[in-house]
Amino acid sequence: MRFLVCGMTLACLTGPALAACPDVSLMQNAARGWIAGQRLPDPVVLNMQDADCAYATFRSVLEAELGPAVGVKVAFTSRSAQESYGIESPIAGALFAPMLLPDGARLSLKGSRNPFYEVDLAVTVGDSSIMQARTREDVAAALKDIRPFIEVPDLALQKTVVPTAALMAAYGVTPWRGVLGRGIPIADLDDPVADLAALTVDLRVDGRSVDAGDGGMLMEHPLDVVLWLVQRGGYELKPGSVISLGALGSAHPATPGHRLRAEYRIGGRSMQVGVTLVP
Repeated sequence: MRFLVCGMTLACLTGPALAACPDVSLMQNAARGWIAGQRLPDPVVLNMQDADCAYATFRSVLEAELGPAVGVKVAFTSRSAQESYGIESPIAGALFAPMLLPDGARLSLKGSRNPFYEVDLAVTVGDSSIMQARTREDVAAALKDIRPFIEVPDLALQKTVVPTAALMAAYGVTPWRGVLGRGIPIADLDDPVADLAALTVDLRVDGRSVDAGDGGMLMEHPLDVVLWLVQRGGYELKPGSVISLGALGSAHPATPGHRLRAEYRIGGRSMQVGVTLVP
């Protein structure tokens, strides 16, 4: 199995490096402003190395204000999403406890700037041996469960800023809120690898189906997303860590007054998660 981790090289997006790691104070102020409900400035990063440097500063402020990271969001895991940004591998960012809400939550959009929602899939780490995983079977053996997940990211950029892959990496792919449902234990699946490949999901808004997806949309197999994350490095995955594996459909503008529900089928079992968007 071959993974193209060109997001970690200079040439994948922009050719020769022309930018430098943004000023520390710029990224610190951006993080504090984001927490306060402000929009994010353009850090002027032209390659992924500078973006990683910028995000390290941004993330350090979030950790100081929100507590230690509880998981990882992996974005751009579908081929179509990668092609739209001209990249060949996903991008990751940390998840923090205040971002994750329980099934059935009433999510206030107050404080968001440009929110949208998408149906995702998440897994919970069960064993730290996942850091040595080399195959899908290794990953499955180190997971605790599969969980339904509706994410509500916030593309909170200043209105004149054009999003690029490097900019998204500098801001940890802009997570904001997400709703986690009750999962299915890995031990309850007869064949986790095959069952995850065949997973399907239907996203309903106010009872009407608006989107659908399947496991093949996530790097061709959901467990390959975890393998990519392990090989990329930069995140400590330990028991209890939540990994959001990416979108299983399109992004939809988030507006108050809608009831969202995602219904999944995996290994002959069902799981679901719902959220109501309020002002």
